[in-house]
Amino acid sequence: MKAAIYDSNGGPRVLRYVDVPDPVAGPGDVLIHVEAISIEGGDLMGRRSVTPGDPPRVKGYVAAGRVMAVGEEVADFQIGDRVTSFAAEGSHAELRAVPATQCWRVPTDMDLPTAAAALVPFGTAGLALKLGGLRGGDVVLVQGASGGVGVAAVQIAHKAGARVLGTGSEAASLEALRVYGLTDPIVTDTITTNEYVRSLLGQGVDLVIDNVGGRAVTIGLKALADGGRLVLVGLFDHDVQPIDPITLLVRRLTVVGCYLGPIIAEPWVRAMIDNMLLRIAAGDLSAPIDRIFPLNQAAAAHERAEARGRIGRVVMVP
Repeated sequence: MKAAIYDSNGGPRVLRYVDVPDPVAGPGDVLIHVEAISIEGGDLMGRRSVTPGDPPRVKGYVAAGRVMAVGEEVADFQIGDRVTSFAAEGSHAELRAVPATQCWRVPTDMDLPTAAAALVPFGTAGLALKLGGLRGGDVVLVQGASGGVGVAAVQIAHKAGARVLGTGSEAASLEALRVYGLTDPIVTDTITTNEYVRSLLGQGVDLVIDNVGGRAVTIGLKALADGGRLVLVGLFDHDVQPIDPITLLVRRLTVVGCYLGPIIAEPWVRAMIDNMLLRIAAGDLSAPIDRIFPLNQAAAAHERAEARGRIGRVVMVP
């Protein structure tokens, strides 16, 4: 089969389009004929820092397609089913073998590129808002609002009855999020988030969903009202700042981490993602796609996925 792999870590141009051996489905796996690949933030970080293996292995988290074969222990899927899937590697290829517990049936009214683009952002955003104890009437600040998880979190929080503020560095991208429920864009290059929040609301926010990490965590904590909650989702800013435990104690703040991968196969998480996919198929939520590239242009696709100012995932098709 054809796949996009890398032999050494680095920028997008380390990716090569080559022939590699076909994967084989194990007893609990399904073999997927891949028709859409969503480029995730973890794919970009992995290309820069995860060793390629010897020989290089196919990387990538998310791919959607049709089931070609099922392992002997698989009862929930049949040949021909349309599925979207998640695993630690293997998406950047024409074929993928993946545990059946990490596959979701694609709703009838959803195309496969959307199914690929929706899985991680809406799964992560749904988990983050659950961990943050989202309630109707909350004021929610989404840091890194124009990224995939940010766009999903804005929509889910808005649909739940929250007022949603969002930060980002591109004014045009934030303005584009108003259609998804963002009420108050905050361009971080021109304003201090905490001061703006308090001047706007007269107090802090109830919940922060932080998709940035590093210095943004400190900023998010300052923007919280006393008793507020911060959910840490992203680590794109590696300038990690210490958190003052006295601040947490005196202001009764809660900080919780959100990492979807290790629990994605748990039944309640699977059910949550199924529900998200159905809501998107019904038009209640939207999983925007920025651009679609052929897999043989994986380097260009990764370059686009790293660009600022996008709304939605970059997708590749074999």
